[in-house]
Amino acid sequence: MTGTGPSGHTALLSRATVAIMRLANVVATLWIILLMLLIVGDILGRELFGNPIAGVPEMVKFSIVGIVFLQISHTHHSGEMIRSDGILGMIRRRRPAIATGMDIFAQICGAVFAAVLAWTVWPKMVRAYDRGEMEGVSGHFTLPVWPFLGLIVLGSALLAMSFTITATNGMKTLREQT
Repeated sequence: MTGTGPSGHTALLSRATVAIMRLANVVATLWIILLMLLIVGDILGRELFGNPIAGVPEMVKFSIVGIVFLQISHTHHSGEMIRSDGILGMIRRRRPAIATGMDIFAQICGAVFAAVLAWTVWPKMVRAYDRGEMEGVSGHFTLPVWPFLGLIVLGSALLAMSFTITATNGMKTLREQT
């Protein structure tokens, strides 16, 4: 930490958030590997023994959502998020400060959207937990819904933090440009 003032705490929070994003990305990558093994096992069980693994379609369906939300903040923070910045690039060549301001605005909009998503899904997650909501076929295979909703909340909150970090860095750049 570079100090005990607000900027030191901000830097610490930023480093902690980035570490959590990296960990979430690693967990999602391992999850993908396990999911591939599960699918191969299901296919082999179905074709060789006539006995598929119960619940694979449900696990895959929910896993995709979990994986996306675990990886999205790291993707954004790494600068790998898909975006169209052709116009921004043209403006940046002529008026770098205006382009930086536009990018900051876009990052703030992204942070707000991600935070609203987390805020909106949170009560649904709590309700799913309280009610014991399950997905699947009763007596055959079921899995709880709330952990996957929790991953949406976590991933959205981390994405909001990533957008905020990027906007903050953009503000520093803007100060240097003016």
